[in-house]
Amino acid sequence: MACIECGRRFHDECEIGDCEECHGEADRVVKNLVTIGGDGRGHPLKEPEDVTDLYSTGRKRAAKLYPLFKDKPCEWQGKKNCGGGLPIVGCIDGLQSNRHHGPVKQVLRNEPGNVHRICTNCHHRWHAVNDPTYDEDIWNTKPHAPEEATELELIVNDVEWKSKK
Repeated sequence: MACIECGRRFHDECEIGDCEECHGEADRVVKNLVTIGGDGRGHPLKEPEDVTDLYSTGRKRAAKLYPLFKDKPCEWQGKKNCGGGLPIVGCIDGLQSNRHHGPVKQVLRNEPGNVHRICTNCHHRWHAVNDPTYDEDIWNTKPHAPEEATELELIVNDVEWKSKK
């Protein structure tokens, strides 16, 4: 459903940001962050300082916004520069099994680009590389900017990780 302005094709007057014609997926997801409620009526989200169980609340919000599809490929499959922070090379053939917050690990940070549906290997690899030196202020400035990896980069990465076990 589009807003009245966009429905009348006055996209330059749109103030709601709810139509597909002139607003991207990220705009709709961010707008939906304030409308997720237990009964679907659009309850405002609590401020982070008012949440008593940060981990549970953040993870539940992420689960609604980013459902896992166990038969779909890992979002980092075939890519490099994954995850922000100290980026990693993704997997060759993983399937979605984990919801990952990063580059910023705060579970209340559920905006697009900070939550990823990835396989277990990519999840463990990102944390192995980033956890020892994690600094939220620095990682907040390092965006997730993946790009296609070559077949050789993927194979070398996989062999490198398997030889560390």
